[in-house]
Amino acid sequence: MSTFVAIFKAEMLNFLGLNVYRHTKDPSERKRRKILYIVFLIMFLMAVAYLAGSAYAFHLYGIERVIPMLYPLLAMVISLFVEILLSRGNLYREGDRELLASMPVKSTPVAAARLAKMYIRGMIISAVVIIPPFLIYGITAHAGVMFWLMIIPAIPVLPLLPVALAAWVGIAVSALIARVRHKVLAEVLVAVIVVVGVLALSMYVSGGGSFSMNLIGITQGEDGGKLSKKEMNDRVAEQAVAAVSRLEEKAPFLKTWASFFNGERPVGILLVAAVGLAAFALTAFVIGRNLFSISAKLTAPALHRDYKLTGLRSRSVTQALVRKEAGRYFSSGLYVSNTIIGPVIAVVISVALAFVDIEKLFGSKVKLPVDVHPTAFLPFLLAAVFGMMTLTAVSISAEGKTWWIVKTLPVAAGDVLNAKILFNILVFAPFYVLSEIILLFTLRTTVLQRLWVLLVPLVYLVFAAVWGMCMNLRFPKFRWENEAEVVKQSASVALGMLALVFAILPGIGALMLPALFGHLLTALTVIAVVVATVLLYRRIQSANLLRLGE
Repeated sequence: MSTFVAIFKAEMLNFLGLNVYRHTKDPSERKRRKILYIVFLIMFLMAVAYLAGSAYAFHLYGIERVIPMLYPLLAMVISLFVEILLSRGNLYREGDRELLASMPVKSTPVAAARLAKMYIRGMIISAVVIIPPFLIYGITAHAGVMFWLMIIPAIPVLPLLPVALAAWVGIAVSALIARVRHKVLAEVLVAVIVVVGVLALSMYVSGGGSFSMNLIGITQGEDGGKLSKKEMNDRVAEQAVAAVSRLEEKAPFLKTWASFFNGERPVGILLVAAVGLAAFALTAFVIGRNLFSISAKLTAPALHRDYKLTGLRSRSVTQALVRKEAGRYFSSGLYVSNTIIGPVIAVVISVALAFVDIEKLFGSKVKLPVDVHPTAFLPFLLAAVFGMMTLTAVSISAEGKTWWIVKTLPVAAGDVLNAKILFNILVFAPFYVLSEIILLFTLRTTVLQRLWVLLVPLVYLVFAAVWGMCMNLRFPKFRWENEAEVVKQSASVALGMLALVFAILPGIGALMLPALFGHLLTALTVIAVVVATVLLYRRIQSANLLRLGE
C-alpha cells in the first residue's frame, strides 16, 4: 500500500500543471499558466451553463424525467472517450518504463496508481456533467430526499466502468499498431475509420426521423393563423413528451436506468457500482501483473537500417525546412491522426452531398418559422472542419528538447515559422482541392454561392494555420513526457480550435439571414478574415525565437 501511495502521489503531483505553476521561477511561464487556467475556467463555466440550460429546457417542455436518464450516460461516454485517447500515454507510456522496471517495486501498484489517476479525471468529468442538471431537476421536479442522496454516490460510481474499458481498448489499439509495418499509417487509418464510423452512425440515427419536429406546424394553427407563445410552447411540450415516450418504448432499459438515479430504485446504483468495481479491480489486477511486459510489447521495435551516403544535394532554405517539418510530422502517428481528421471530414461531407440534397434534408428535419439557407452555411462548415486542429498549433511544441537546434540554425526566425505555416497548408491543400472538385459535381447552387464555397474555406485554411502558429508561439510546451501532452492536452491546441468558432458564428448568420444579406455577410467575413490573417502574420514575423522556451 505504501508503494501505491508513493506512486499515486507522484502521478498526481503535477496534475493540470499545478506543480509547475507553484514552483516555477520564470515570470513569463507563470503568466502563461495563469492565462491557461483562466481559459479553463471560462470553458468550465460555459460547460456548466450549457448543461444547466439544457436541463432547464427539458423542464420547460415537460420532459425533465430524461435528466436522470441522459446525463449519467453522457458522463460515462465522455469519460470513456477521454480515457481512450489518453490511456496509451498515461497507462502504457515508455518514458519511465525502464526506470520503474529496474526498481524494487512490483508493477501492480504502478498500474493501480495510473488507473487511479485516470479515475480521478473521470470523477471530475462526472461531477461537471452530473451536478448542474441534477440540481435543476431536483429543484424543478421537487425531488425527494432519496434523489439528493443519489448525487453523492453517482459521481464516484460512473467513471469506474469507462476507465476499465478504456484501459483495454488502449491495449487493443496499441497492439494493433505495434504489429504492423507501417505504424504511422495504421494509427492514422484507425483514427479515420473511427471518426468516419461515428459520423455514419450519427447520420443513420438522425436519418430515422423518429424525433424530428415540425416547428412550422407548431407555430401555425389549424386555420393557418399564428399561435400565441403559450400555445406554441404547449405544442412543443406535447411533441417532446410523445418523442420521449416513444424512446422509452423502444428502449425500456433507459427507463430502468433513470430509476437508479432519480430515487425510485436506489439499490440499482449498487448494481452499477458492483459491475464497475469488478471491472476496475479485474483490470488493475490483470494489467498490473503484466504492465511492464505489456508496455514493452506495445512499444514499436526500433529498426536499424543500413544507410548509405550518396550524392549530396543542395536545397533552398524553405525547401530544407519544409522537408524537416515533413520528417517530424510523418514520424508521429498521433500527430498525423489528430490533425488529419478535419480535412477527412471535409471530403466526407463533399461526398455525402452527392447522395443528399442539403436543402431538402434540412427542410424535412427541422422546419423553422423563418426561411433558412443551408447552402449558405456549407462554406463555413467546411472552413470550420479545416480549422478544427492545425499542424501549426503543435509544430513548435513538437520540437521538445530539440528546440535548441532550431534556435542555433543560421536562418532567420521568419523562415522557420514560414516553413511550418507552409507545410500546414501543403498538407491540407490536397484535401481542400479534392473536396472542391467533388463539390463541383455534387453541389447544386448558384454561381455566387459556389464562389463562396471555393473562397471561404480557402481563406479560413490559411487563417487557421496562422492563428495556430500565433497560439503556439504564445503558449509553447517544450517539457513533455509523451507526444499526447502536446497533441491533445496543450493550451495552444485548445486555443487554436477557436478558429472553428470564428467560422461557425458568421455561418449561423448566413444560414438565418435573407439571401442578399447572407451574401453581404459572407463577403464581409472573407475580408475580415484576410485582414486578421495579415495582421497575425506580421506579428508572427516579429517573434523572437531565441527567447522562446527559456
